[in-house]
Amino acid sequence: MKDTVLNVRNLQVQFTTQEKPVIAVDNLSFQLQKGQTLGIVGESGSGKSVTSLAIMGLISYPGKITNGEIWFHPEETPVNLLTLSEEKRRHYRGGKIAMIFQEPMSSLNPVYNIGFQITEAIRLHQNVSQVEAERQAIARLQEVKLLPHDEELKQQYLQLFPHQNNDRDIQTYLNQQKRDYLKRYPHQLSGGQLQRVMIAMAISCNPTVLIADEPTTALDVTVQATILDLLRDLCSSRSMSLIFITHDLGVIAEIADAVAVMYQGKIVEYGAINQILYNPQHPYTKGLLACRPRLDIQLKLLPTVADFMEVENGEIREKVATIKTEEIEPKQQEERRAQLVAQDPLISVKNLQVGFPQRGMFGATKRYFMAVNNISFDVYPGETLGLVGESGCGKSTLARTLLRLIPALQGKIIFRGENIASLPERDKRLRSLRRELQIVFQNPYNSLNPRISIGNAIMEPMVIHKTGGNDSKRKERVRYLLERVGLNPNWINRYPHEFSGGQRQRVCIARALALNPQFIICDESVSALDVSVQAQVLNLLKELQEEFGLTYIFISHDLSVVKFMSDRIMVMNKGKIEEIASPQQIYLSPQSAYTRQLIASIPQGAKHNN
Repeated sequence: MKDTVLNVRNLQVQFTTQEKPVIAVDNLSFQLQKGQTLGIVGESGSGKSVTSLAIMGLISYPGKITNGEIWFHPEETPVNLLTLSEEKRRHYRGGKIAMIFQEPMSSLNPVYNIGFQITEAIRLHQNVSQVEAERQAIARLQEVKLLPHDEELKQQYLQLFPHQNNDRDIQTYLNQQKRDYLKRYPHQLSGGQLQRVMIAMAISCNPTVLIADEPTTALDVTVQATILDLLRDLCSSRSMSLIFITHDLGVIAEIADAVAVMYQGKIVEYGAINQILYNPQHPYTKGLLACRPRLDIQLKLLPTVADFMEVENGEIREKVATIKTEEIEPKQQEERRAQLVAQDPLISVKNLQVGFPQRGMFGATKRYFMAVNNISFDVYPGETLGLVGESGCGKSTLARTLLRLIPALQGKIIFRGENIASLPERDKRLRSLRRELQIVFQNPYNSLNPRISIGNAIMEPMVIHKTGGNDSKRKERVRYLLERVGLNPNWINRYPHEFSGGQRQRVCIARALALNPQFIICDESVSALDVSVQAQVLNLLKELQEEFGLTYIFISHDLSVVKFMSDRIMVMNKGKIEEIASPQQIYLSPQSAYTRQLIASIPQGAKHNN
């Protein structure tokens, strides 16, 4: 017990609802040791985030802690956090126990610059002057490798001004660069940079325990790898304990010493990381590990959690039957690709350029930022072309340009023999062609109008394009589509807020199918989902492709997901195509240094799931 810094005993958190109380955390107990990283893994709704909020003292109405103890062991006498007044609790919250929240854009105030927000946190917990707080803020930004260290800034100065190297000028330059960075606002930073700001703010008061709640979920694999490295280094250099919360066991494998697997508010399995990864005992853990796409083999369909267990009257029962996963041999994959490319292309993109104007003096266009820079490729009927790359590489811009949602500067987009890039915006032929071209967007929460029932949302494209017959026949098709995507057709009058993220994405897929399209772009359509729900949606997309003869462009920054879905993979970087090849060639013998970097950034636990 002498090395224990946090001891959670029999914790219970309850939420009051109109029907009956819901127990979100049920009799939870675990310990965190000094310098240890504890991973807490589970699906959305398992109670992971509620547990972290309870430790921080941030549970608000209609939630309340109804039982348990949370013992914090600082250097002084141990204290039960649940017995403290709110005023005394603030001494520990942020100071001794800090937290990094999932979405940095929602956690930072867009009205204030990052310097103000970090120094505010420092002065709240430390009795220091504004000047000292700013000095500490700069030091923390350098510690999280967001701001270059003094020696790097000095080298920058010497490169810019090789003939002005007196100490006074160098120090003035260093101070100016540091102050300028503190003046930046959240919207001026990328997602990975914002997450580093959040980490800098969290460690600014030298906490004993750091809680990281899904800190890498929305990040590219390369950025995710740098954030994981940073957290490891900080824990080591500061002897800091870390609770790392995620739904992905592949990510947990990269950082955790021990893992607690949560399901429906309870810890169903707890142990050392290697024990959980290579010898899981609970069927839920086995399901979480299995439903992550593998890079070493190609499966026809992914296993899901439901293949390993069933829940009856609140009791978990393991399925005894052996899980059969049909593997696709490389020869079969090559034969399929040969059949696909023997056809005439459904879409041919030739020398496509898409740019955004950057304004110069007096509002004139000075130059264009080329988001898509002179790329050419073909997509064949019935094929899934995977498109992979980091945020900002031009994936989504390309997708929107293919659908004519963004105009092209130059080049051709030939769909069924016609250059749709040259069609005027109000041309009737373009409106007619749009029935054949659909998209499933990344965020299912933003893709549906909260004021419109899901039935009307699916029916809307049919009404706009005057297809599907009368209202009665359209509703009949809506019910069929809901059933086909795995939802109850009687839910036709329900609203988006009544569905989970995975269910909403199924509604979006049903809407995309409403007009019987030939071609669908899936733009990061599973990146916001838990790995178990992600597996279900990926299987659904494959089944629908086979049933309706669909052609996909499947966009993601996750190479393992793209490899599972795709017949060929196209890697993009800075608006250009790095390489196009089969999934096996991309993974086993990548030609581009950038592709090799993407593969190297994939969490090791995600590469070989046994």
